[in-house]
Amino acid sequence: MTSVRNRLAMFFRTLARRISMSTARIFSIMSGKISSGSPVGHSDIGPQVQEYRALEVTDKRPPVFGSVWQEIVVIIILTLGMALPPANQGSMQIAVPEMGESFGISGGNLSWTISAFTLTSGAFVLLMASLADNIGRKRMLLISYVWFSVWCLASAFVNNHIVFDIMRGLQGLSGAVSPPAAVGIIGATYIPGRRKNKAMATIAAGAPLGFVVGITSGGICTQFLSWKSILYFSAIEYAFLAAVGWALIPNDPAMDWIVVRKRLAVIDYLGALLSTSGLVLLVFALTESSVASDGWRSPYVIVLFVAGIIVLGIFVFWESKAKNPLMPLYIWTYPGVALCMIIIACGFMNFLGVVSYYIVLFFQRVRGASAILTTAYLVPQALSGILVNIVVAYTLHIIPGRIFMVIAMTAFLVSALLWALQPLSLTYWAMAFPAICLSVLGADLSFNVANMHILSAVPAELQSSASGILNTVKQIAVSVGLAASSTIVKTAADRSPNEGTTKLYDSYRAAFWFAVGISGLGLVCSLFLKVGTKGAKREDNTNDTTQNTENAEHAEKNVSSQ
Repeated sequence: MTSVRNRLAMFFRTLARRISMSTARIFSIMSGKISSGSPVGHSDIGPQVQEYRALEVTDKRPPVFGSVWQEIVVIIILTLGMALPPANQGSMQIAVPEMGESFGISGGNLSWTISAFTLTSGAFVLLMASLADNIGRKRMLLISYVWFSVWCLASAFVNNHIVFDIMRGLQGLSGAVSPPAAVGIIGATYIPGRRKNKAMATIAAGAPLGFVVGITSGGICTQFLSWKSILYFSAIEYAFLAAVGWALIPNDPAMDWIVVRKRLAVIDYLGALLSTSGLVLLVFALTESSVASDGWRSPYVIVLFVAGIIVLGIFVFWESKAKNPLMPLYIWTYPGVALCMIIIACGFMNFLGVVSYYIVLFFQRVRGASAILTTAYLVPQALSGILVNIVVAYTLHIIPGRIFMVIAMTAFLVSALLWALQPLSLTYWAMAFPAICLSVLGADLSFNVANMHILSAVPAELQSSASGILNTVKQIAVSVGLAASSTIVKTAADRSPNEGTTKLYDSYRAAFWFAVGISGLGLVCSLFLKVGTKGAKREDNTNDTTQNTENAEHAEKNVSSQ
């Protein structure tokens, strides 16, 4: 008991010291500097904390953390940053029927209450990740939390659905910032080792588990309070996290306005314009294809889709010529990076783009379950995800990543098959329960492996950009999955000879078969992936260390040649 009291006392002393330092920084900012203050001893993230080419593998606590308690709290804050987009999607998705009644809308108009967030979140990731790398990951993370809180609170007082959708899009900007900034902080703070594996596994859990936690909190709020209470609680939560994060997250390197202007001047703004425009056109067309009266036959849908592809093609060409590219193309040349991106796209197109979306509709519209009962059905998914991440954190240095990835894609495939083959009236425990557990097994394993491998393949200064590319791929894959499955569901419903809930279930099963095909493609790709262990001691991990060294040298050559 004494030991616990001593640790708690140490934690609160550290918190008080950090708050005191933060107060001093406020006066520094008011005096004309954007920096979060002067360097504070060992509390700043700088080049001395981690050099990418360091061959030493260590399990020691990074020196930027004054105590284990500070480290734990910071990792929790960063995990909630990773969880922001999927948690928001899950919490609002379960409240869709209530939102429709509140605004008096349905069909395509109602779908934009979800799509508006995903659209801006996916389109602005690359730009926001670049800003995080250039002007500070902590700064951008805290700005995203405050921004999200402000627009959540504002949207709770809106009664017009068009204005609400616009505010949902503004919320989505936070979803574009927080994941790459959070991952970048971990990547730049920790030296490769088991401790980094545990930290990375924890924040990686925020992506797949965020959706489940969002559905859980959204179900409780919708059932017992109102759907708008979701927005109030989200605003309070992230405002609190911003305040605690300001005090405890290690500082970015101090910089004044001169340094800021220099760094902002080298950002690839044309690349940002091209990538954002192309992704907005593409995602908008994909979303509209499922709600337009003529679907893909609508002329404006085809025009927007083709325009988006052309603009993205121009973006890729420009990135090959730009002096400071927003997305350095050489990132894709590292062994396994491109294949990891394809596998993650297949996995999350299955997980968030099809299965997670339609099982909620299946429980509520086919089985007639309430919001809170649907939440209870999905609780095992959260528990399974926690266990999976614990296992990954303690075995990623032992079991090769390619084995984990094959297991993950097999889990996705079996889960989709269970949903596609499930009879209409079968008990929950027979097929739905194992399918729910397997889906999060696939999501957690695949994202952990891909995230760790991709971050180990790039220099420390590109950690947020690499994470931004990964999250862009994931978000676009989810949008494509939602659009494609919606079109499939609509077509299947038109062709079904049944009526009522049976007709509805026939259409959902068609979406699940689409998920089966996507999972199968991901499984085939995973068989060719060559990713070893991560974080093992050097003598037990010679091949992996050698590969990391070669990657670092490759990065230096590419940077020097531009």
